[in-house]
Amino acid sequence: MSGEADITKPRSRLAGFKAGVGAPFASLAVPNFRYLWFGQVGSATAMHADMLARSWLAWQITGSFTAVAGVNVARGIPQLIFGLAGGVVADRFDRRKTLMIIQAWTFTMYAVMAALILLDFVELWHVYAIAFLQGISMSMNQPIRTSVVPQLVGKDKMLNAISLNSIAINGTRFVGPAAVAFIIGFWGVGSAYVLSAAVYVLVLWTTTKIKFPDIPGDPKKRGSAAGQLMEGFRFIAKDRMILTLVLLGLGPFAIGIAHRSLLPGLITEVLESDVEMLGILQSVAAIGSLGAGLYIASHTNIPRKGTLMLVVTVAYGASLLAMGWASLFWVVMPLLIVGAMSQTVFRAANTTLLLERTPDRLRGRVVSVTLIDQALSPVVGIAAGVIADAWGVGSGFAFLGIAILAVVALAMAVNPGFRKI
Repeated sequence: MSGEADITKPRSRLAGFKAGVGAPFASLAVPNFRYLWFGQVGSATAMHADMLARSWLAWQITGSFTAVAGVNVARGIPQLIFGLAGGVVADRFDRRKTLMIIQAWTFTMYAVMAALILLDFVELWHVYAIAFLQGISMSMNQPIRTSVVPQLVGKDKMLNAISLNSIAINGTRFVGPAAVAFIIGFWGVGSAYVLSAAVYVLVLWTTTKIKFPDIPGDPKKRGSAAGQLMEGFRFIAKDRMILTLVLLGLGPFAIGIAHRSLLPGLITEVLESDVEMLGILQSVAAIGSLGAGLYIASHTNIPRKGTLMLVVTVAYGASLLAMGWASLFWVVMPLLIVGAMSQTVFRAANTTLLLERTPDRLRGRVVSVTLIDQALSPVVGIAAGVIADAWGVGSGFAFLGIAILAVVALAMAVNPGFRKI
């Protein structure tokens, strides 16, 4: 490999790719990013299938909001413990080998879960244990996939590439959850894990095709892993804008994502439906993610990203607050769409700004801090679940919405200049 310039240059036979598919997909003209992106699509598809199946299985076994949230906590704990280490791994070790190990581990967990369910051996503790083990691999996966994007596509395509990653993660919810829910309805929850394991075979193959760029810096001068971790914290702490981006990225989304643990109860107790409706609602919500992602991806730059992030976060909080009083499918549906749009736009703007302002050698560590929201969210979900068990599912949604709006108010008070970036 001759360097960064080579891996970001489209091959001649793909020279007309951008013109053929349009600006929103420009980064897919870069072969290495294309393989990374298709792997992201596969990984996200399996993740959404697992999330739906895991929550539904826990609900079927217990009928408790707290138990459903607890399963998600089991997956979040290792992400909280090992998430920052994932950033160090991304900045320190061979990325292809690391991803291959991570993805082989995830494939194994899906296969084991499928076997337990299909052989009728599954118990609640199995769901908790495998969720924990999956959390270990997830804590390492995304920091590598996100931090390497600028080196694969170049800075001119970075917003486009980050937006396409958001589409891969959130847009797969457009078809995935509904399809998985109907598969579960016909063949049982074990079929969702068979599907996830099969998809991960393709994820492994795409990883073998990526030519990862060298990790910046002299390997002999990187120091200890603990030293590298502290270097990342020092960088975040000394830059007020980076710190604000990290904290704002953590708070609202750690809170908002927790609403997923309330959905099974909303479906059965308020909308009086079944698992198929759960899949439909999650897929409909993805319309917002897909539309917002395509809009952002079609732009090379978005001005006033700070203001944009604040506006969409307020919209996210307001949509969840309104869910507390929603009792009809046609009311719930647009609220979920608004929330999904807000997530996609915020994540694209936030991640792009962080990667632009962070040196190559530190990106894995900085990105890993923002991804702790996936670990903190289940903890918030426990609180929302306890409230829902005590006062009804509407109270759980209202709690989440109010909490998000409070974080936005705090961010504005601490760093009012944020809206100008």
